[in-house]
Amino acid sequence: MSNQYYEQIDETVFEETLDNGLKVVVIPKAGFSKTYVTYTTNFGSLDHTFKPHGKDNYVTVPDGVAHFLEHKLFEKEEGDVFTSFAENDAQVNAFTTFDRTSYLFSATGNVNDNILRLLNMIESPYFTEKTVEKEKGIIAEEIKMYQEQPNYKLMFQTLGALYHNHPVQVDIAGSVDSIYNITAEDLYLSYETFYHPANMVLIIVGDVTPEDTIELVREHEAKRNMKEMPPIKRQLIDEPTSVHRSYVETKMDIVQEKSMIAFKFEPNTISDKMRVKNDMEMMIALDLMLGEQTDFYQTLLEEDVIDDTFGYQFANEMTYSYLILAVTTNHHETFKEAIFNELKQHIHEGFNYDELERVRKQTLGEIISSLNSPEYIANQYTKFYFEGVELFELVDILESITVDSVQQTLKSLIDFNHTVESRLVKQNG
Repeated sequence: MSNQYYEQIDETVFEETLDNGLKVVVIPKAGFSKTYVTYTTNFGSLDHTFKPHGKDNYVTVPDGVAHFLEHKLFEKEEGDVFTSFAENDAQVNAFTTFDRTSYLFSATGNVNDNILRLLNMIESPYFTEKTVEKEKGIIAEEIKMYQEQPNYKLMFQTLGALYHNHPVQVDIAGSVDSIYNITAEDLYLSYETFYHPANMVLIIVGDVTPEDTIELVREHEAKRNMKEMPPIKRQLIDEPTSVHRSYVETKMDIVQEKSMIAFKFEPNTISDKMRVKNDMEMMIALDLMLGEQTDFYQTLLEEDVIDDTFGYQFANEMTYSYLILAVTTNHHETFKEAIFNELKQHIHEGFNYDELERVRKQTLGEIISSLNSPEYIANQYTKFYFEGVELFELVDILESITVDSVQQTLKSLIDFNHTVESRLVKQNG
């Protein structure tokens, strides 16, 4: 077991990679009443074409398998496990993203028992064709519910316009058609490929003793008698640099129209830390240009071009990268022109040092404040772990950002030839 102390934020991380490859991370928080645990596999909705271990050929499973598998791991032959966690002072949940599936619980007591309960739940899959068929109807209703929501529809309409082939344009849960093609065999194949301990990380944050907690997990995992696996082979995604469609709109029965402006960026070839730094630089740039305190925001708000739904999302991952700006508005062209003008101005003129320092201090304060939350630490530590960066390194990365680096990142990413305009308009407008 090794440990790393981060003096600036007074946090210590204890970790060990077990013989079977499982990474165990413990972050003790003395005096905290709640312990938060996540058990996460590096397997998300993007991972639908891969080589199973020991096989020579790629296989493709239906869209939505990762999310479907998440649902099914809660169900055992004797029933679901929610009750057993609740009876032992814990609340259990899970979520699936494009690149990972995370199972978690928060507990105020019986922490060790609940850790073992979580491990056993994930490590003992139970699927039959009958239970799989039953789940299809449940997930189908979930998908239909989301598809009726305007914001959801607009988001995936925009991603579909940005990307030709990349699976990021497909809903994490899949489609109604795709989930009805999922079989128990698909679930077991995906499980055996991606749920090996070497592709997973267990993170425990709370008032625990690191040595005892890691020994508990070490003894449990030793009984499984699993060896470290070879690297997972995912099929490379063939995605052009151009956008699929530069303009797309859908008519809906809505009261107010909605608009998205999206920029497509090339996939990353830089180091993990540089990618995270670029991510932070871009978010700082967006806050300085478009945040609620800016003249841009206040002017457009007063002119009813935007409202308080205005927001932006920057995704900067290994195989895809984009910026999306969204708002509820009937002034689509004015909104687009204002966004373009603001970006062009700062690409050429840069940023003010004092304003950047204000945002940097604000961001640092938010990070440090969030470290009082075991949930934040565990979930964010997991996210950055799979991106090759330690959560507590964010402070040093933030301090390395300059006015020039923020301008350079904005300038290098934004390409006005790779944009999408996406709208939801009134049915009878």
